[in-house]
Amino acid sequence: MKESLKKYIGPRSFYKRVANIAIPLGLQQILNQAAGFVDTIMVSQINGVGAVAVATQLDTIMMNVGFGINSGAGMYAAQFYGAEDYKSLKKIFGLKIIINMINAILFMVMALLFGRAILTFYSADEEVVALGLSYLSISCFAYVFSSLTNVYSFIYRAIQKTHIPMYIGMIVMAVNICFNYILIFGKFGFPEMGVAGAALATLIATVTGTVIHVIYAYKTKQPFLGTFNEMFHQSLSFIKPVVKRMLPLICNEAFFGFGMSLYVKAFGMLGKDSLEIYKIGNTVANFFFILAMGLNNATGLIIGAELGKQDMEKAKEYSNYFVLLAVIFAIVSAGGVILFASPLVSLFGLSDPVIHEGAILIVRLFAIRIAFRMFNVIIMSSLRAGGDSLFLMFLDGGVMWCVGLPIAYISILVFHVDHYATLFVIIQIEQLARLLIGLVRYKQGKWLKNLTAETA
Repeated sequence: MKESLKKYIGPRSFYKRVANIAIPLGLQQILNQAAGFVDTIMVSQINGVGAVAVATQLDTIMMNVGFGINSGAGMYAAQFYGAEDYKSLKKIFGLKIIINMINAILFMVMALLFGRAILTFYSADEEVVALGLSYLSISCFAYVFSSLTNVYSFIYRAIQKTHIPMYIGMIVMAVNICFNYILIFGKFGFPEMGVAGAALATLIATVTGTVIHVIYAYKTKQPFLGTFNEMFHQSLSFIKPVVKRMLPLICNEAFFGFGMSLYVKAFGMLGKDSLEIYKIGNTVANFFFILAMGLNNATGLIIGAELGKQDMEKAKEYSNYFVLLAVIFAIVSAGGVILFASPLVSLFGLSDPVIHEGAILIVRLFAIRIAFRMFNVIIMSSLRAGGDSLFLMFLDGGVMWCVGLPIAYISILVFHVDHYATLFVIIQIEQLARLLIGLVRYKQGKWLKNLTAETA
């Protein structure tokens, strides 16, 4: 028994390497979540939580598609970095910029032309739609800048310099919070803009982050930067294999992002109070997903670098070490979310006791999803690192659409489930199904592949 457990315990050097990657990324996620947390607290003071919840659904889908683009290109970037192929690293960075800009502009146009129709899909409340439209009509201009910022953040992850986006994230968070306070409430002589002020603050912060990223990268001569031709002169032989593995991830993230927004709609069908409770609960619980995100990124980058070196045994060995970390992180994060649910929800100053107690309950129930997610990210990050993107599309978005969403809407429309807590618990069957299916694929080892030769 002891011998079988030893394979899950790594050397000190492994945990040090994980910490060097995961801690800066975790701190960056804390900054991002803290900014969103403060946003929600401020918006809750003007009863705009529901409006912002529906207005940010398009942004959420766009960011999910962007994640598919960046993670698809990122699995090549991590392996190019491991193989010290900096010429290809520059090309993959340029390709990421091109595709991300197409994605951002497409969603910005959708927001400008079909904003009201999109918001009406998520909520039938006219007040929520009107406020949401005032937010969306401004925030959509931030899509281009937030997408560029993510391009830089993901490439720094690939070259294992995760501290850089963390420091820049600190500045962006400070800018966002300051302008939120000034523009939402009309301080220091500025007009009181309410929800629209929160959107403008987001735009200012994202522009600031992009400008800092560009200046810093060029000043420090980062290895992924090159001349215009080095980055943007793309050959079909390079693009074809990258896009082939990227497309399933993009499709997955698009369906996954839209699917997540359909969960918002499902809770909205239970009433405005349920929508606000879910939004607040999700905002609080996201703090505890930080451990999962850190584990996700560390798994993909470390295993990806070993696959790029063609060291399959080391990659498999490292993946076993991550399993034990998942157990530890699941216990810590689930315990934390249960313990700190009440004090964190209290920060919102909710006057309605029903919403206040409901938010505490839903946050504690998020412990179930977080615990499952810890193990699922190990499986999905390993598959992504080896380019097993087609199966990953089925495992992530496919399971959501075949299991989670049907269960949610059947529960509401057929079995008339009308309580948000009951609905939330029922849809966690999706996480269990993903874990069981993913374990089978993970143990088969089909994801242990070197991708660098594909673009040669």
